[in-house]
Formats: sequence, structure tokens, C-alpha cells
Amino acid sequence: MTPDESDRLAALFLKSAQATPDRVAVRDSGGAWTYDEVAAAASDLAERLTAAGVAPGDRVGVMAARRAGGPVAILAVLWSGAAYVPITPGWPAARRAAVLEGAQARLVLAVDAEQDTPEGVRRMDLTTPELLQARSAAPSSPRPRPHPGAAYVIFTSGSTGAPKGVEVRSAGAAGLVASVVSLTGMGPDSVFVALSDFAFDISVFEIFAPWSVGGELVIAAELQILANQLGPLLEAPGRRPFLQTTPTVLERLLQAGLELPSDTVLLLAGERLRRSLVAQVAHVEQVWNLYGPTEATIYATAHACLPPAPDDAEPDLPIGTPVNGAVAEIRPLSDGSSDGSSGSSEEVGELLIGGPGVALGYCGRPDLTAERFLDGGARYATGDVVRRRADGLLVHAGRLDRQVKIRGNRVELDEVEGALADLAGHGRVAVRMDVHGVVGPHLAAFVADPHCDVLELRRRLADRLPAYMVPTRIYQVPEIPTTSSGKTDHSSLRAPEESGAWDDAVFATLSKLWERHLGTPAAPDGNFYVLGGHESTASQIATGLAAAHDIEVDITVILRNPALSDLAAAVTELVRTQAMVRTPTTHD
Repeated sequence: MTPDESDRLAALFLKSAQATPDRVAVRDSGGAWTYDEVAAAASDLAERLTAAGVAPGDRVGVMAARRAGGPVAILAVLWSGAAYVPITPGWPAARRAAVLEGAQARLVLAVDAEQDTPEGVRRMDLTTPELLQARSAAPSSPRPRPHPGAAYVIFTSGSTGAPKGVEVRSAGAAGLVASVVSLTGMGPDSVFVALSDFAFDISVFEIFAPWSVGGELVIAAELQILANQLGPLLEAPGRRPFLQTTPTVLERLLQAGLELPSDTVLLLAGERLRRSLVAQVAHVEQVWNLYGPTEATIYATAHACLPPAPDDAEPDLPIGTPVNGAVAEIRPLSDGSSDGSSGSSEEVGELLIGGPGVALGYCGRPDLTAERFLDGGARYATGDVVRRRADGLLVHAGRLDRQVKIRGNRVELDEVEGALADLAGHGRVAVRMDVHGVVGPHLAAFVADPHCDVLELRRRLADRLPAYMVPTRIYQVPEIPTTSSGKTDHSSLRAPEESGAWDDAVFATLSKLWERHLGTPAAPDGNFYVLGGHESTASQIATGLAAAHDIEVDITVILRNPALSDLAAAVTELVRTQAMVRTPTTHD
């Protein structure tokens, strides 16, 4: 029988805390704290959790704002021997409740977060200053966790309509951290600027990679990210900056003027990586393309993108070769074919991942665990189609199912479709992913209801789903096409011209005005009121629209269409209508 053991992620931190207690471990816009201070704070909170009845192996929700207190609370949960369940404060209340219920959380730590949580789950409220206040007592030792208990449970989109929790082993996560740290040459002079949501599994690497080598973790605030104020965080004299994000976010930051220092190590993950994007950052020290589903513990493969290969003409970068002892196998497709196959000499099929990073399975879902975790849990069937090139590198070539990535977030289209069907009726809705030249990848929904109030439908969806899962465009169509077997024929969905979709020129104008007057990069699901908009702001945007498109815009158009995607559609209609009025009618 395998004995219980202390958390290995916590052990990585403790090793650095013992070696360099006076070095800065974490920093945010409100201050900086040393390894010694973080160790004392995490130990103290772990003891409070134990006193509150949290036992090793229990699940504890962590709902934290983007402050230094978030990672420290996560460390404290691991220190206590429990597993943490990250909750994004901005999720709809129904989503927060579903995740906590699915994880059977014993308690919720709310750090700098005021959002409601279910009454049936006990709650402990803290602020970052309270959590990290100075203490004199020596830290206690971390409590061992029953083998093979999870270190954390990350919930991803589920095809059945409910999110599914992936239980990840401490040893697998710690091994992945050590593997990629070695690959990138990360050391104690490193400054890791963290951008990721704590519910996104790559945040585990952001937190524990710098802590494993005595480096500094910098938590970028939401406003710093949105307002593109990352430059000063990356320009630390004598320090080596690390930045991890998705290609979509990087592209937006570059468009907004971000200049990366030449010694930056850039880690890109979560989406396909285009060679053209890497060319824009080819001056930095390293660029890595990293791939891995949550079920294989953060990353399973990696590819060094620099220096660029001059004889490689493929537009997408390979996802590379295995890391952390992962075993990558390719299961042939049943029909012997694959999208993106470039020749019969290349092995093509579904990627199966084995090795120490394979997760324990899905929380409370033995049926789904048995379906996706093969050979008693030794391998995970990813559903990703890959091809192995002649040089041995793996290239992502699509999906076997209806799972997509929106801004790096995994989305099961069936979950979105199910939520939409609950509101609009089964058999009357369909959802797909579209790609737009300005917006990029986004969700499009089709509703067979001519009387549907699209704005109200989107608002009701936003009460149930995270923002990235709410369709950017909702089209009203006469009917939803079906196959001969009666199933929805997604390939036959057509967006009508008159559906209210926006004009690209209008969206481009609105994007510039949005950033200028709200101080935030434009996103289709951005909300005018949430971002601090008011009547005077609406008046400024209306004036800009009038000047750019020679139209009259009443501020009520903006105030009644707070979502940028809805506003773009409404202004597009104004442009078309007023152009028709101005066009003289000719008579024979």
C-alpha cells in the first residue's frame, strides 16, 4: 500500500523558502511579500482550514481576485492536505454553484471576492493584506494527503450540459513544472508575469514554476492586462522575464502596443499557433508552443519556435514532442483519413497520452472516466487529431468531436447548445464556432424563432454560462437543418445577410472608440456598463461614430445595447438605414 505523502507542489515552494527566505516570492499592485512571509501565511491559513473541519483529501473552493492572495490561498489548501477547486469570481452564480456541488467542496475561501456562493457551503472571507500580514510563529509542516488524492480539481466544459471536474495528481503537476522549468532554463533570476485566470490550468505552472526555483511571481491585475500596462512588469533590471498566454491574447496585446524585452521567454498555449504571429516576436530569447489537455496535467508536448525553420512552409507551428515523461501514441482513425494529412507517409490519428501526467479521472463521473481514460487510467484519449511528421514532430490537425477553443478556453458546443435549448426550445437551436477577420474565433448561435428577443436571450445565457461561452452572434433563421436521421446538420447552417450581423468597418470604428473612451481593448462580449460606461461616455462614442460614418447616433442606441457585439449590429443597421434614406430614387 502506498503511504500518504505531503503535496509535491507545496514541497517545491518549501525548498525555495528554506533556501532563500528573504527573496520576494510574490508581488501585485499592492505590495510584495517574501518566501518567508508567504510560508507563514500559507501555514497559518492551512491551520485555520484544519480547525474549520477540512481534512486531507477534502475539496476546498478558492474564489480569488487577481491579487497575491489567490496563489497564497491555493498554497494553503495544498499545505492542509486538501485539494483546491478554483472558482472564477466573474462566473454566473449558477456556474459557481454547479462547480462547488460537483466537487463536493467542504468550504470556500473567498479572497478579495464578494460574489455570492451557495448557502450550503461554508465560506471564509479574506483579503490579501489580512492573509499576508506578518506573523511570528514558525510555519507548521504540510499535512500528508491520502494516496493518490488530487491536488486540484479543474472544471472544464462538458458535452452533457454540465461542467466536468478533472482530478489532477500532485506528483504529475510537480513533475510537469520541473520538466518545463528545465526545458526553458528558468532560474532564481526569473520574474514570471502571470496573466491567467486561476481556473485555467496553465495558472498552476505560472504559480509554481517560479516558486520552484526561488523566482518571483508577479500577479498582473485585470486592469493592467486590459489597459496593456504589462511593459513595466516585464522590464525588471537584472531579472529574466517569463510570460505565458494564449496566441489570441498575445496578438491583442501586440496590437495594443506591447513591446516585449529581448530577453523574454514566451510560453504560448491553448490554441493553434500561427507562424506569422511568432514572426512578430522573433526578437525575444525563446518562444515555446505548448500543448496539453487538462486531463494530461497542463502540458504534454512542447516545441521551441526559435530560431524559425526556413524550410518549413506550414502556417501552423508543430506542438512538438513529449515533456514530463509523457508517451504520445497515435490511434488510427476508423476511416483511415484525417483532415490536414499531407501524405500517406505521415502517421495520422487520435492522440493518446500516457505517462505520469495522466489525471485521476473525472470527479464523480466513473462512466465518463472509463470512456476517456483507457487501460485502467494509464492513457487518456484526447479527441485531438494529430499527424506525426517525418521529422518526428506532432502537428495538431483538428478534433474528433464538437469541442473548440475560444480565447484559449475549452468549450463543448453541446453544452452551449443545451443551455440555449433550455431557453428557446429543443430542436430550435444550434451552435457552431465561426472565425471572423476582426473578432477571431467566436461562437455563433442559430435560433428558429422569428419572435425571439436576441438581447434578452443573450442576457439569460450570461446568467448561466461564463462570458466566453455566450455566443457572440445569434442569428434568427426559419428552421434548423437536419440530417436524414433527424440530427442537427451543423454543416448546413447558413447565416442570413439580414440577421443583424455587423459591418467590419463599423466594428473597427467601435473598437477604436471603445478602447479610447473605456480604456479597455475591445472584445465582442465586453459590456459598456461593466467597464464603467455612462451617459457622457456614450455621448463621446456617439460623436465618434457620427464623424466616422456620417450618421446620426442617439446615445440611447449605446445605452440599450451595452454588449459590444449588439452595439455593432445596431449601428450597422443605422448605417444601412440612413444610407437608404439619403440615396435618391430615380424615375424613368
